[in-house]
Amino acid sequence: LSEKKGVEYLVRAMEYLPDPYQLRIVGDGPQRKSLEELAVELGQSTRIEFSGQVPYAQIGDVYAQADVFVHPGIWPEPFGRTILEAMQAGLPIVCTDVGAPPELVADDDLIVGVRDPNGLAEAIEYAKSGEVDEQHRKQVLDAHAPANVVLKIIELYSELGN
Repeated sequence: LSEKKGVEYLVRAMEYLPDPYQLRIVGDGPQRKSLEELAVELGQSTRIEFSGQVPYAQIGDVYAQADVFVHPGIWPEPFGRTILEAMQAGLPIVCTDVGAPPELVADDDLIVGVRDPNGLAEAIEYAKSGEVDEQHRKQVLDAHAPANVVLKIIELYSELGN
């Protein structure tokens, strides 16, 4: 949980989401205490759980318990492994429009501007509607399955060798 991850804006998005919505923040880092304080300040602490670091062996269980995965980054992250993991788990993904994450998310309604809590909330509600789950799973399998990636690498090397 560092500033560049943009989790502050996800916490702030809870103000725009109706009461049934709950947020689970997985991970740890230098911003955890300030994020917990922000949740209290906004009156959202009962709706936000800070799980801390979760062993990698349990990540699949975390994804299985979720309805939506949100990547609220504010810096141009070059690649989002967690996004692919969440897609593979069948979760719809909400992300910001910076770096590589928007290239992985096929639905423009799930991509929002950076530092936009209201936009995140709207995209989360759309994602929760259930219309995008299968689309994301298919995208991961089609574009990022190991067999397909290896095939693309072999094709690239063949083109470069000619």
